[in-house]
Amino acid sequence: MEFQAPPSHDTALCLIPPKEQWPSIDRLRFDNDKSYSKWPPHVNLLYPFIKSTSATALHEACDTIVSCVRDRIDKSKPATIPICLDSPDYFQHKHGSTLFLCDRDDDRSSRLASLRASILTAIGQTRPQPYRMHMTIAQCEDATHSSKLEFLLEKLRRLPPVSWEASQLAVLVRAPSGQMKPWGFIDLVSPSLHLYRGSIDIDQDATAAAIPQRTWRFSGQGSGWQPVVDEAFSIPLSESKPSANLIVASWNVLAEFHWPPSRTRYPLIVHNLLTETALADVVVLQEMTDDFFPFLLEDERIRSHYPFASHGSPDNPAAGPLPNIINSVVLSKYQFTWEYLPSRRQHKGSCILKFNSLGQVEADGSSLPLVLATCHLSQGLTDGAVVAKEKELQRILAHLRNNYAANQWIIAGDFNIATSSYTINTAVKRGVISAQTETVLRSIETALAEANLLDVWMVARIEAGVSDNLRGDVKDLFEGEQGATFDPRENPHAAKMVGSGLNNRPQRYDRILVRSIGPFRISRFNMFGLVTDNGEPGQGPLYASDHWGIRCLLQRSDDKDAVVTSARNVSVVLKRASDALSDTTALKECMEHLNVLPTEADEIIRQKALQVLQEVLLESAKPTTDQPRGLPAIVMVPVGSYGLGVWSRTSDIDCLFIGSISPRVFFTLARQRVRKSVSSGIRILRKVKAKSGTMLEVEVCGVRCDIQYCQAPNLVNQWPDMLKRPPSDPVFSLPTQTLLKLKPARDLFYLQRSIPDLAQFRTAYQVIKAWAKARGIYAAKFGYFGGIHISVMLVKVCKTLLHNGGVVSTADIITTFFDHYSRFDWRNDVIFDPFFHKNLRYHRTSREAMCLLGWHSPALNTTLIASVPTVNIISNELCQADAQLSRDGASWQSLLSLSDSAQGMIMTPGAAGFLKSFRSFVNLRVHYWGTSLERGSRLIGWLESRCASLLVDINRRVPELSARIWPARFVDVSMADTRDDQGDYQGSYLIGLEWMKISEHPTKDELETAKSNLRTVLQQFEKLVLGDEKYFDPNTTWFSATIIKGSDLGNLQLDNREWGEYVDEDEDSDTEDEEEDDEELDGLLAEKAAKTWQPLKKRTATTGPKPEGAGKLRTALDVMNRLRWDPSIDSNDYLIGYEDRFLGPQEKALSAWKSEQTDEEFIPQHRILWFKRRSDQVVVWHRTERIDLLFKKA
Repeated sequence: MEFQAPPSHDTALCLIPPKEQWPSIDRLRFDNDKSYSKWPPHVNLLYPFIKSTSATALHEACDTIVSCVRDRIDKSKPATIPICLDSPDYFQHKHGSTLFLCDRDDDRSSRLASLRASILTAIGQTRPQPYRMHMTIAQCEDATHSSKLEFLLEKLRRLPPVSWEASQLAVLVRAPSGQMKPWGFIDLVSPSLHLYRGSIDIDQDATAAAIPQRTWRFSGQGSGWQPVVDEAFSIPLSESKPSANLIVASWNVLAEFHWPPSRTRYPLIVHNLLTETALADVVVLQEMTDDFFPFLLEDERIRSHYPFASHGSPDNPAAGPLPNIINSVVLSKYQFTWEYLPSRRQHKGSCILKFNSLGQVEADGSSLPLVLATCHLSQGLTDGAVVAKEKELQRILAHLRNNYAANQWIIAGDFNIATSSYTINTAVKRGVISAQTETVLRSIETALAEANLLDVWMVARIEAGVSDNLRGDVKDLFEGEQGATFDPRENPHAAKMVGSGLNNRPQRYDRILVRSIGPFRISRFNMFGLVTDNGEPGQGPLYASDHWGIRCLLQRSDDKDAVVTSARNVSVVLKRASDALSDTTALKECMEHLNVLPTEADEIIRQKALQVLQEVLLESAKPTTDQPRGLPAIVMVPVGSYGLGVWSRTSDIDCLFIGSISPRVFFTLARQRVRKSVSSGIRILRKVKAKSGTMLEVEVCGVRCDIQYCQAPNLVNQWPDMLKRPPSDPVFSLPTQTLLKLKPARDLFYLQRSIPDLAQFRTAYQVIKAWAKARGIYAAKFGYFGGIHISVMLVKVCKTLLHNGGVVSTADIITTFFDHYSRFDWRNDVIFDPFFHKNLRYHRTSREAMCLLGWHSPALNTTLIASVPTVNIISNELCQADAQLSRDGASWQSLLSLSDSAQGMIMTPGAAGFLKSFRSFVNLRVHYWGTSLERGSRLIGWLESRCASLLVDINRRVPELSARIWPARFVDVSMADTRDDQGDYQGSYLIGLEWMKISEHPTKDELETAKSNLRTVLQQFEKLVLGDEKYFDPNTTWFSATIIKGSDLGNLQLDNREWGEYVDEDEDSDTEDEEEDDEELDGLLAEKAAKTWQPLKKRTATTGPKPEGAGKLRTALDVMNRLRWDPSIDSNDYLIGYEDRFLGPQEKALSAWKSEQTDEEFIPQHRILWFKRRSDQVVVWHRTERIDLLFKKA
C-alpha cells in the first residue's frame, strides 16, 4: 500500500527518549529551540509522515509498518535499536543554522537508517534527501560559521549523552494548538500498535509558569558542588534568628562574545568580586557564560564566601551547561530555593529566589520568605526594544504580585533602561524612537513606583549620601546620568560596546529595587568593579567589565526605629507641570535669554581664576603631600554656588581654606603674596569681618572671590575623607567658631552626595533664583532669599518627590516647589531636610520669623535676618507665582519676567514694576565722595545690612503700614554716568509703602499718626547710621532717610557701579582677635624672607645686643610651629621633652607629637620642657632655663 508524502507537516514518525532524560535536554532547549513548546525531545524517522491525519489513514499506515517490523525481526539480533546522542553538529540553511545531537557510531546509525528505508518501502514513499539522524537542540540566526554558533556547539558538547535502547516508534499528530501530540506507539520488540491515551507534558505556552530549579551547595568534604535536597530547608523561620543586616550586590560581568573566549579578564573579575567594597551576602551576576562560571566556582575564596549557587558548574556533568549563552546566576551565603520565570523573549527570563531564613514571621506564626528576582532586560533604544523591556518587567511584577503579594521583594540586575535625558531627547528628535516610546519609558518608572519598589541608589543617596563613581566633571552631566553604572566616557569596554551613537552618554542601567513593604530598610549603597589591571602595551588599563557593580546594605528595622522630630514634617505633594511648561526647550531658551547660565568660556575663566588663586596663596599648583617640607598644610575648597554648580555668570566664587596655621598668619601671608602677584591678574578688594570670621575679597582674572579661612590642623591632614564620617564623630568636637567656618564645606559635601539628580536640581535652582531676582526677593542681607535658602527649600522637594520613585521632570519639580511653599505656614512650620534631620530637636523662638534649617551645626536656622515684613512679601510672591503657573497658557517667559537684555542692565521689569506699585517711598539716600573702593564697598555693605532692622522697626512702630524694600540701589539717570575728578557717587535704596488693609481707607488721623511714627523711626535710623564711626565718615559720606512721593522720584535706573577706585591699602580695622601675638609670623617667615624678598636697607642699631635669655621667651607652640613649617629645618631631627605625670621627664619625636585635644595621646603644651636636636643633642629651647636658640638666632 502506498501513502503519499504529504505537503503538510502534521504527522511524524520518530523516536522519543525516556522521560528521565528530558530535563538535561530541555533545560537547553527551553530558551534555544523555538519548537520546545511544540515538540518533545525526539529523533525523526519520517517527517512529514503521511498526508492524512484521519484515524483510518493512520491505522492503515501503522499496520503496514507493524507488518514491516515483524518481517524484519531477526532472532539472532535484538529487536531494539541502541541510540547514543553524544556528538554536536549543525545544519546550515538560508536563514540560520540548526544545532543538534547525533550518534556518530556507524553500526547504530546504519541500523536506524535500515529501519527507515524498510518503512519507506513498506508505505510506498521515497525521500530524495539523505537521512541524517539527529535530535534538534537549538537554532542560531547565523547562517555561516560564527562565534555564537561555536558557543552553542560548546553547550551541546557539555550535555551528558542521551542514550537509550529504542523499543518503540512514536506517531505524532499536530493538534489544533500546533503541538505535536502522541497518537500511538509501534512496539519494535513485539510488533504491534498501541494507541496513546495519556498525554505528554508539553506546555502549549512554555512561558506561562515558573519552573522549579535545583539549588547547588559547595561541600568542603571533597564532594564539591552538589544539588541541595529539600530537607535542607525544613528549619522554620520562627526557630531561627533573623539576620539584622543583608548585603545585596549586582554586577554585569560582560560576557566574552568572540570565540574562542579570552580569559584575560577572569582573574580581574574575581579579584573585584572579593574586594571589601564588593563582598555581599547575595550577589546577582549577569552575562555569565559556560566558560567563566567554572572558573568562578573553582575559586576557593568564592566557594568559602558563597557556599550556595543557583546553578552548578557547566563542567559538572550532573549540572550540564548553563541554559543560555549569557545567563543570570546568583551566589549566596544563605540557603534558598528558586524557580525560573521564563520570558516570551529568548534569554530574558528571571530567577525567582526565596530565602526562608531572611523573611519575616507573621503574628499567626507563619513565615514570609524574602523574595529576590533577577533582571536582565533587552538591550537597545528602539521602539521595539523599549516595548520588550516593558513586557519583560511587567511579567516579573505580575508573577511577584500573584504569588508573593505579602512578601518583601528585591529585584536586582541590569535593567538596560536609558536614563540620560540627553540620550532620550536626542533619540526622539532624530526619530530613533517615537514620542509614544518616550511615554513608555516613563510608564516603566511609574509601574515600579506603583509596586512600592524603591531604588536603593536613590534612597541611599537621599537619606545617607552616596559617592558616585563619576571621574569626569559632574557639571557636564545631563539629567539622569548621575549614579551611572555604564559610562562610555570612562570605561573603554563600554565605549567599545556603544561606539559613537546616542548611547555614548553615562547611563544608570544597573539597579537594585527593594519593596518598601517588609522588614528590611535601605541603608547604604556603593559601587564596585573599579579595580583595574595592566592592559596590553599601548592600550591603557584593563577594566573588569563594561559596567560598574552595585551593592547595598539593607537593615532590619522595627517600630523602634521610627523617626521622631520636634518639628512637623510638611509632606510634599507632586504637582505635575502643564503640557506648555513641560517643554524643556522653551525653559532653556528663557534661561539663555536671561543670560545667567554659564558658558564654556565662563567655566574656563573661573577654572583659571582658581588655579591662579591656588598658585598664589598656596605657592603650589596642586597642594598635596608632595609640597616642600616645612610649608604649612593648607587645602582650598570651593564652596557656595560654585561648589554646588548652581552659579551664574555674575556669581562670585566662595573659597574656604583649611590649614594648621592661625587665621592672622594666613591672612597676613595672603595679603603679602597677593601684592607680589599683581602681574598674575589678582588684586585685593577689601577685607571684612563676617559672622564666621575674617573674609578677604579678591579679584582674580576678573572674577571676584571671597576667601575665608579655618584653622583645623587635625582635619586638614585627613581632608576630605573625614567628611564621610557622621556628624557625631569625635573628629568634629571642635570650637563653635571652627564648626561655623567648616559648615559650608560640610553642607556642600553632603548635598553633592545626597541630591538625587544634581543636573535636575541645578536647572530648577537656576530657574527659582532667576524668578526670585526678577521679583526682588533674592538678597539675604535684606531678609529675603539667598542661595542657601533656595537650596534648603528645593532639596526637600527634590528628595521627597524622587524618593518614592516614578518619573519627575524638572518642570514638575519647579511647579511643585511653588505649589508647596505657596501653601506653607511660615509662622508655625519649619523647613528642613527630613532625610538628614531624622531626630530633629530644634526649639524655634518667637523672634524667628522664618525657619529654614540647614544641615550641619552650629547655626541651623539660615534665615535669622528674615523679618515678618520680608516673610510676608516672600509668601505673597510665592502665591502669585503658583497662581501664574496654574493658569491656562502659563509660560516660563511670564514667570521669569523676560525683558530686553540691554534694557535689563539699567532697569529690570521687576524693578520698574516696584516703582509703579507704590505711591509713597522711604528714600535712604547715600552720597559718597571718597576715592577708596574698599571703603566705599564697606560703607555700602554695612548700610545694606542695616536695612533689615529698619523694616523690623517700621513693622513694630507702624504696623498698619506694609513696607517693602527693593534689594538694589537706584540712581537718577542724569547722574549715573557723571562724576567729577574727586569721585562723586550718589544713590538711593527705596522702601515702598502701602496701607496694610487695602480695602479699608484710612482716616486722616490714622494717616497723620502713621506718618509721625514713621518719621520717628527714620530719624532714629538716620541717627544710628550717622553715629557709627567705624563705617560712616562724615568727611566722605552723607546719608538721609526721608519720605518721598512716587511722583517725585524722577527718572531712575539701577546702579551697578563700584563706588570708588581700587587702591591697595592695609586695612587693620577688620582683623580677628584669634591671635594676639603678631610675632607668631617671625619664626615662619624669617629665613624665607631673607631668601625670596629684596633685602631692606640695614638700620643703625641704637642699642647693644641683649644677653641670651633676655626679653620675652617664645611659647612652646611657637617653637613647634617653627620646627614644623620652616623649610630649612628637618622636623624629623627634633625631640620634645615633656613631663610625664607618673614617669617624670620623657622625650618624644616631634613627628609623633599629637596636638589635637581629642586625640588619646594628647599632652598639654604646658607640660613641654624642652626641644632637642637629635643629631647633635643640642637643646634649642628650654622653658626653665629660658634658652631659645631658634628665634634669637633668627
